[in-house]
Amino acid sequence: MGGADLRVRLLMSFRRLYVSGVGDLRKLKFNVAVLMAFAGAGLLYAGLVRPGFLARPVEAKPAFMERYKHDPFSRPELRDKCTVCHVGHGGGERNDFGEAFEEGGFRITPKLRAKFSELFIPQEAAHAKAGQ
Repeated sequence: MGGADLRVRLLMSFRRLYVSGVGDLRKLKFNVAVLMAFAGAGLLYAGLVRPGFLARPVEAKPAFMERYKHDPFSRPELRDKCTVCHVGHGGGERNDFGEAFEEGGFRITPKLRAKFSELFIPQEAAHAKAGQ
């Protein structure tokens, strides 16, 4: 029953448009064109403009730098250096250590220290220094 009612309504709407003349049809086309223009502008805003406001600049995380800085085996001359984790200065693309640090849950482990020994002092030297 509902399908038949819908078909009758659509047929009556079509007849009304057909009978009412060309002026009403032009008005309908204009309304549809305006609606499409607003819809297109809304999609453009949502897709291009809005993400620009939501994007944050990429920068190194000082908290992760602190983890290296406070590690008892970190090299003193490399503390506070972005290049420990990043290629170049000021964050951005990570180097091999930075990638491994992320994969390890941003934790410095003995395994990470062994793999990147150039960034850490030997554990024996650190223990001897702590004992003095």
